[in-house]
Amino acid sequence: MNIRNTLFFCFTFCYIAAWSQSTENAGWLSLSHTQKLSKKFDLLSNLQIRSADKFKYLNTLQVRAGLGYNLDDAHSVGAGYLYENNKSWEDGKTMITHENRIYEQYQFETDVKRTQFTFRFRQEQRFIRDTGSYKFSQRSRASVSARIPLAVNADFSKGLYATLQNEIFLNTQHKERDNNSIFDQNRAYVSIGYRWSKKIDTEIGYMNWRQRETDGDFSTNVCQMIISTSF
Repeated sequence: MNIRNTLFFCFTFCYIAAWSQSTENAGWLSLSHTQKLSKKFDLLSNLQIRSADKFKYLNTLQVRAGLGYNLDDAHSVGAGYLYENNKSWEDGKTMITHENRIYEQYQFETDVKRTQFTFRFRQEQRFIRDTGSYKFSQRSRASVSARIPLAVNADFSKGLYATLQNEIFLNTQHKERDNNSIFDQNRAYVSIGYRWSKKIDTEIGYMNWRQRETDGDFSTNVCQMIISTSF
């Protein structure tokens, strides 16, 4: 796929998705870091801040930490913990939801020419509290992504690239405690990024975030900025 075709596909995707039915526009900022502990072990961390209601206020904070184990150059497994604080407003009252989440994951990475493909499966055990005690449920999520070099150097250690990704979420236990549906959400994402070195990537993109609630499906246009580091 040449640069012209890649850019045409990316912007066509954004145009079509931006005109899909949506309830609001939102902005997400994601800071991710991978710290090499040894050849086999990595320390994984992520901080995410989300806005809502056409960027008027911040409504979600996520803090994630985990440990990854590299089976070989292509396959890895990991486990970790996430805390989420989510705010919403109903009838003029502020509603705060706390979630403690444990997760396990498997990841496979491979290169086709210089395009980097990644598949990830993650299983989550969710403990959510809005009022009263915590409610337990489980969710599975699977994502596939392609990082496509556009104008980079020979070993893809620096330069401009595009990312295409899709991730689906399924409720696998106690769906009645969420939206009473096996399907939970889908995230289709496209972005343009710049790799400063093999240790630092930055990208900005568009996500069409479709969620299923008990009273129907909702779609949100998300502008997302991601800063990823690895040392």
